[in-house]
Amino acid sequence: MEGERQLTKRLIWSSVFIAVAAYTIFFSPIWFFLIVVEAFIVLAMSEYFDLLSIKKLSANRYLGFLFGVLFPLASLISGEPLVILGALLCLLLFNLRNQILGEVLINTSVTLFGILYIGWLFSFFMKLRLIEHGPLWVAYVILVTKLGDAGAYFVGSRIGRRKLAPHISPSKTVEGAIGGFIVSVAASVLSSLYLLGVSLLHLLILGVVLGALSQLWDLVESLLKRDIGVKDSGRIPALGGVLDVIDSILFCVPFVYYYVTLLLKAP
Repeated sequence: MEGERQLTKRLIWSSVFIAVAAYTIFFSPIWFFLIVVEAFIVLAMSEYFDLLSIKKLSANRYLGFLFGVLFPLASLISGEPLVILGALLCLLLFNLRNQILGEVLINTSVTLFGILYIGWLFSFFMKLRLIEHGPLWVAYVILVTKLGDAGAYFVGSRIGRRKLAPHISPSKTVEGAIGGFIVSVAASVLSSLYLLGVSLLHLLILGVVLGALSQLWDLVESLLKRDIGVKDSGRIPALGGVLDVIDSILFCVPFVYYYVTLLLKAP
């Protein structure tokens, strides 16, 4: 009974995210797309810094937000290296006045990690959106990864028996991981219906890599939460938090962007 209620909540909130994503990707002007990307970065980074506070790790929340939201803007002019250098410089200068010397390295490291892990990786949605057929590729990344997540959840909850990594996530199973991977590959291959001109071989390769990356990075997110001692990063019913929603996507977006621009030569 509890499982059915969780499933209902998950479906409702997933439908909300799908509706917002569909409008943002295909119908909104680019400035609105930018705002949505920035909102996800701010919300995800807020959850990240809240998790650090649970662990009692020192971090500079305000500098983190500042440089995190600069990445999508910098991506418009390929200025990401400047943001990284600026973030590192400002964090080190800020720590010049830190009275607790033992916290300097931790403060700089965990803050910079959050900036790169969330702000930089998620900003690739802006770069992907601006290439030829960008909206279709943005939709492709989300569909392949999130359908894979859904596949892993349904297969794992129905027939999952063998634990995948119980020391990281007790609920994830080998059967669920295999099911999610197969769904991701199938979703990628079927994307030939709207990604016209992209060969099935390329879509197969992308599906295999994204299926593996999304599963791997979901485990990485679970590892971080396990280290802190929490189950979810936020309080979205049945979905956890924004970080839980985007964790499987974070490394997939840069990979698809570089694959499409370097190998498929999309301008």
